[in-house]
Amino acid sequence: MYLFVNILLLALLAAAPVGAVAGWRAAGAGKGRLRRTATALWQKETLLFCSAGGALRQKAGAVLFALGIGGYELNVCFCNSLARQSWPWVAGVLAPLLDGLVCLCFGFKILLGTKYSWRQLAVAGSVFFIARWVFLNSQNIWWIGLVLAVMAAKDAPLAPALRTYVGMGGGAMAFVALLNRVGLAVPALVSERVGAERPAYGYGHPNTFGGLLFGLVLAYALLRANKLRWGDIGLVCGAGVFLLLGPASRSAGLACLLLGVLLAVYRLRPRARLWGRRALPGLAAGLVGLVAAASYLLPLPLIKIGPWNSDFGPAWLARLDNLLTNRLSLSWVAYRVYPIKIAGQTLLDWPPLDNSFVFSLYQFGPVVTLLWAVAVAVALYGLAKNGQIPQLFCLAVMLVYSFMEVQSFHLTTNPTALLLCGVLYALPRQRWHSE
Repeated sequence: MYLFVNILLLALLAAAPVGAVAGWRAAGAGKGRLRRTATALWQKETLLFCSAGGALRQKAGAVLFALGIGGYELNVCFCNSLARQSWPWVAGVLAPLLDGLVCLCFGFKILLGTKYSWRQLAVAGSVFFIARWVFLNSQNIWWIGLVLAVMAAKDAPLAPALRTYVGMGGGAMAFVALLNRVGLAVPALVSERVGAERPAYGYGHPNTFGGLLFGLVLAYALLRANKLRWGDIGLVCGAGVFLLLGPASRSAGLACLLLGVLLAVYRLRPRARLWGRRALPGLAAGLVGLVAAASYLLPLPLIKIGPWNSDFGPAWLARLDNLLTNRLSLSWVAYRVYPIKIAGQTLLDWPPLDNSFVFSLYQFGPVVTLLWAVAVAVALYGLAKNGQIPQLFCLAVMLVYSFMEVQSFHLTTNPTALLLCGVLYALPRQRWHSE
């Protein structure tokens, strides 16, 4: 992956002089040639390196994007399950092959199957440069994979990719659950609470299973957003109930139920005046600041009153911390253990952080944390302005989920990250994904 991101960055940089030469030739001779060239490059979208086979390259790019999404889902949902303990070839052979397939699909889509203007490349290229820098420091493979998927999503139809996401991920998870049933993918850990057995269905932890299933629910909701039926809402709520009663993954289960309730409200009143009010975009964007404030400020009043991990006060905050499975006190410890580094760092095994805002601050650094928060806020604002209310609900619920988990940086849990593509390339809202 290190080699791939370096090659991709160099290839994007190499496309600039090639595009400049082509733009200079296309501008023609005469007075103002330099100005015409600069204006065309900055505003006009063209394929990188050359324009040969334009329509075919873009069609192939859409196919490659969906194929890359499918390979990513299969790699995580199957190869990262405990099936690898029964079949060594899963981790030793299949996983590396899928890694290579995903890199090639996303790489060719970004370099050869997408049109860009220099303005779009300047914005997205700067973000990618920062993402690569942070990846080299943090060594977090999930982060760079998420960024690459969002970069590759430009101009690709979202519906085929989401169908591939749901089909490949759902099939892989069902297969792993079957292996678990017959004893070929037995979890090493089924409980983290005294007296409470939590099945993980063939994965290393119940919350891992919960996050993967939540990702499938979100992808399905995005796929059905413009043709929402009561059966779709029932499926979302049913997944939430199963997550609470089966693996007892409260974060994913409650998020699914919240999404189901919001979608039901929209289904009942799809033309309610609330969805068209001017205040809605501002309120939607403000949700990011609200969750960030709760993430960073709630741990501050905690006071250590004893030697054990649960010995914190005041009492009301200790009860909230216990309800959140020590997420607040672990953030409190992180404030005292980790330094803040501008471009991220690798973290220790303890304290584990289950809050995306706090985790991002230490793992990826303040620059990426700010970029991520701003991108989500702009996306929420734009979706509200576009009237894409179901998509808005999906992204908002993912933001709430990020208060309790760090899997919001995993594409397999967070398909709503693909909605940030328009923000990444500074596209007009009218060109954001509307499927």
